[in-house]
Amino acid sequence: MDETTIIACLSIATFCFMFVFWFKKSENKYRYEKTRMVERFINGKNIHVSKLYSGFHFDLVNDTEQSNIWFFVLQHNTLQYKKIPYEDLFQVEYKLDGHTIKSISRSGQLKRVLIGGEVTNTSLPPASWKKAKDLRVVKEVRLTVVIDDLQATTLDLIFNSSHLPADVKKIKDADAKDWYETFTYIIENEERKRA
Repeated sequence: MDETTIIACLSIATFCFMFVFWFKKSENKYRYEKTRMVERFINGKNIHVSKLYSGFHFDLVNDTEQSNIWFFVLQHNTLQYKKIPYEDLFQVEYKLDGHTIKSISRSGQLKRVLIGGEVTNTSLPPASWKKAKDLRVVKEVRLTVVIDDLQATTLDLIFNSSHLPADVKKIKDADAKDWYETFTYIIENEERKRA
């Protein structure tokens, strides 16, 4: 190789390195800003943090003292939040690449259905049911949470997402499984209270 080719290759490598470096730095800045705003919000509202998840896209806080889940997301440098009382949690699904692996829901109908809104049958499993052993590689791990409010709000909580598929046995899904268990416990406990 001549000198021009070597210099061109080094220039391209330097550019790629700088691009990735600045991209990662902006991701960290976004996450730091979101976490700082969430911390200020928690202190200002006197929220008792029993459990916390701080991800890239969103934050979750379990406040067992006041029986609420708090959902936070930073959009356009503004902290958006949703307070979810335990009694409003209706359904949670653990999904790999959009396929439901496990799901739990309260019995009965959503408030929206009871006041004459859209009728959706939440008792039947989704059409995309799969078993974890049927999947070999995964790109995304998410929880879908249905909230029993008048809008029948649905939160899609992406815990892990990548462009390249990863072996299902090596995917980082511990946080998603942990929060699935938390939501399951809350839904089952609320169901017992109603019985």
